[in-house]
Amino acid sequence: MPEKDRRIVKQHLLKLEDPYTAPDVELLQNGHCRMHIAHTYTAFFDVLPGSIVNILEVMTIEEAHKRYKRFGK
Repeated sequence: MPEKDRRIVKQHLLKLEDPYTAPDVELLQNGHCRMHIAHTYTAFFDVLPGSIVNILEVMTIEEAHKRYKRFGK
């Protein structure tokens, strides 16, 4: 991932400090959550007790579209 993209992804993931008010977050059918990042990347994560966020994967939107079934969409 290019450095500029890494910076953008990091900025978006930091918004998950409060996962319940973070923008562009969607709850999937199996309990995982998804965040779209800058129309380029998608992050999959879980919110654990105590609002602890566990990032599962960050990938391009194209790759995520190929793998959505794995995350319950």
